[in-house]
Amino acid sequence: MKTMYPAQVNSPGTELAAAIDATQDTIQVVDGSVLPDAPNLLTIGTDEAAETILYTEKTGDELSGVTRGFQGTAQSWAMGTKVARYFTAYDHDAAIGNISELSAGLNALGDETKDRFDIEQREDVVLNAGMQILNAQRNAAFSLGGIKGRTLVNLLGRNGGMESLTGIGLSNATAALDSTNKTQGINGLRVTTTVSSATNSGIAYIPISGLKVDGYYVLIADVKNGNAKELFAGWGGAITGSYAGPVTAKDKFTTIWRKNRPNSSSGNIDLAVLGDVNTYGYYDAVRVYEISATEYAALDTMTPEQVAAKYPYVDSVQPVRNPYAIRYGENLLPPFYEWETTTGASDAPYAHTITATSSTSVSAVYKMKPVVGQSYTYSIGSRGGGRIGLDFRDAGGNILLSSGWVDQDLITLEAPTGSEIMQIFVSSGGQIGTFTFKNPMLNIGTGAKPFEPREDSMLALQTDLYADPLTGSNADDVFEKDGQYFKLAKWKGNALDGALTYVVLNNYTGFKRVAVPVGQLPLPLTPQKYWATKYQGSLLSLIDTSTRVDAVDYSDTHGWLLSISNADSGWGDNYTPTADEIKAYFMGYKMYPAGGSGSAIYTGSGTKAWVYRTPSGLDGWQDVGTTLPTSPAPINAYWQPYQLVYQLATPTVEPIVSEGMLTFNEGDNQVEVGTGIVVREAIRLYDGEQPGYGAYYYTNHATIGGGSKWKYKPMKVLSFYRNSLADGSFDPPPPGSDPWYRIKKSLYDSSATYSVTYLMLDNSPIVPFTGSYAINEKAMLQELTETVQQNATAVSVLMNKKADKDQTIAWITPTLLNGWTSFGSNTVQYRKDAIGNVHIQGMAGGGAGEQPMFILPVGFRPKRTRQCVSIAVKDGVVSAPTYEIAADGKVIPYGTIAPTWMTLDTITPFPAER
Repeated sequence: MKTMYPAQVNSPGTELAAAIDATQDTIQVVDGSVLPDAPNLLTIGTDEAAETILYTEKTGDELSGVTRGFQGTAQSWAMGTKVARYFTAYDHDAAIGNISELSAGLNALGDETKDRFDIEQREDVVLNAGMQILNAQRNAAFSLGGIKGRTLVNLLGRNGGMESLTGIGLSNATAALDSTNKTQGINGLRVTTTVSSATNSGIAYIPISGLKVDGYYVLIADVKNGNAKELFAGWGGAITGSYAGPVTAKDKFTTIWRKNRPNSSSGNIDLAVLGDVNTYGYYDAVRVYEISATEYAALDTMTPEQVAAKYPYVDSVQPVRNPYAIRYGENLLPPFYEWETTTGASDAPYAHTITATSSTSVSAVYKMKPVVGQSYTYSIGSRGGGRIGLDFRDAGGNILLSSGWVDQDLITLEAPTGSEIMQIFVSSGGQIGTFTFKNPMLNIGTGAKPFEPREDSMLALQTDLYADPLTGSNADDVFEKDGQYFKLAKWKGNALDGALTYVVLNNYTGFKRVAVPVGQLPLPLTPQKYWATKYQGSLLSLIDTSTRVDAVDYSDTHGWLLSISNADSGWGDNYTPTADEIKAYFMGYKMYPAGGSGSAIYTGSGTKAWVYRTPSGLDGWQDVGTTLPTSPAPINAYWQPYQLVYQLATPTVEPIVSEGMLTFNEGDNQVEVGTGIVVREAIRLYDGEQPGYGAYYYTNHATIGGGSKWKYKPMKVLSFYRNSLADGSFDPPPPGSDPWYRIKKSLYDSSATYSVTYLMLDNSPIVPFTGSYAINEKAMLQELTETVQQNATAVSVLMNKKADKDQTIAWITPTLLNGWTSFGSNTVQYRKDAIGNVHIQGMAGGGAGEQPMFILPVGFRPKRTRQCVSIAVKDGVVSAPTYEIAADGKVIPYGTIAPTWMTLDTITPFPAER
């Protein structure tokens, strides 16, 4: 059998620290820490003349015992030549040869044993939504059979998410957002009655329209009593129907539901509080779905928990977005730096010290979702006289079962009915002193297993999967071929934003009809099946767009048609906007007459100006000046791009970006299936050069670094990466904050590329993963052979891509003008990428407004003048000035003078002049 040397994920590389000749057997590299331990193989160079070497020792940055020309020709190499652990021809040949040698030896075995190597046997598996326990017959990789799409259409749009009071009506009640009492998102809704139950109930209501009379619908809401007598949710207004409830529980949210076949196409969804004056209750995740007659009948056989699981809350129209399956390690506990703690220090990944100066218990805790009915064993290697604890809680945080603080090294408990949270503690347990805890282990079952670090495996897919919302038919389908994942796409989801071109078709009284001309989007199926949402999340009516506002339809001649009210766009009846002005509307801007109210309509006379919707601007508007905006407005609770979803005339096959491989351990495995994972999103870190912030670099912060916000709001971070390797140096965010993260300056590497994998806050439907795993040797060998062949086929492509990446395009630092200087370490820079797009980054302060900050040279200038919104801080006040990047290369700030800082990271990359 040939020796097989360990591989290295993503092949991180370094460079030769000095030139070498063809015989040198001791080699110095710039950074030996990124290379695998000896013995192993390395490749010097990146093209067809590369040389593969074998080294037997690695000490720091020195490689010794080197066999030159292990593959390829030994030759001289210059200082700075790339060195990395790539997949080599030797790796391929050794794997294939060893498999062949192993197979040849089977002829000596008996028939019963030979069957294990001759007949492929696999176990079919269905991984359902949520957390579950799977018992595997042996260690094996999961082979995906398929994932089918699903679409949920919440007829309340985003109004039921309670992130804004917009769209909420009141009768005998007041309402306020509450960031503590919620079940999803950032806020819930607190409703307070202003009348006594002796006379009436206080009601917050959400208008609903577009229902099918005598159709099939279900209303679902999460409800928690504050101090009222009873809470209800139900159908109201012109729609007859009973209320769901009553809800009296004050310690947790309760899911209630009520089905209905409405007698009217429009009405209200009522959220009712019954009690004394000024008593209140909480509501969140209110949703209304149209369902099939079969699903309608089945509701009566389901528990509230089953109804909630089958019809989870979503905003507006949501597909299965970025599905994932995670198999947690045999040790379910992560390193201590992922635990919640207000004191103490993590001395190593699995070592934590707590100091208690009083009898008040000082603790660190880790929380996770358990599987009801499953036994868990919590053990610890050493605790220095401290205490450990384990408890199970319901969704409201109420304890269902607890070990208390115990003076022992092992706890075994079974998750009782209703368990939503499992909490694992290390604590002083009321003692005074210093206590060090090492090697905590939480495993499935009733016996403790030897400690090992947690090693999860995961399959994550970056894609949207749709289906018919009512019937579930014509679903998008994921499949695997030759090691690559693909989607058979039958639906198209598209943002209506600045990437499209628009024209005005008709001017009507109070609104205009706008078209997305044919040819920009794939053709829809005839007759069309489609849904569209407005900027605030409400569904557009599916009717003739010439008859009313906020509607959508399709014309074979003109393409997609949308009716837009003058109040929303700012275009007067006698004014016809240009194509770029229509595009600005779909990027989040409203036109208005300069000097007037943001709500005013531009009639064609005077100076045009633009605003965008924001909760922090004057009267809900943020002025951006008189220059036509060309980059998107900030996304917030008041504005997101229009969305269009429709069935395609012709299905297409699309490759899917994926990460990881799901594997099972022999025995019980805790597996979670969910949606909303964002894999390795590139992030920026900003110097917190403010009082109280200066020792750290920050990311996803609202005010430190305008370009540091991530693409989606995060619910949970799974891992940070530095140059593609996991990095545990980031501090968790403060409890209850809009999550931001930071890293100490002493741990920050300014030359590194940072990224993050996280779960997004927004919900989307979850569907099962179907597939199988090998349960005998034949199946495993077949799987291994196919994997090696697939890797060998892809290796040359990957090496070429890596070589292209290694040719880094350097950032250029311009000369700043008119008093502008770079802010801290956030140097103002620009560069042009491989496809000709110009990128600008950094922060600057102290300069004059409406004067060039710097000038881009020829070859880096836009073809036409561009504008974008920025973020600036002056005297502690945040503002939203703009930049103009002119065709002559001048980068000019508007709307601020001598700010403390103004970011350039909000400038969207643009194609350079040709």
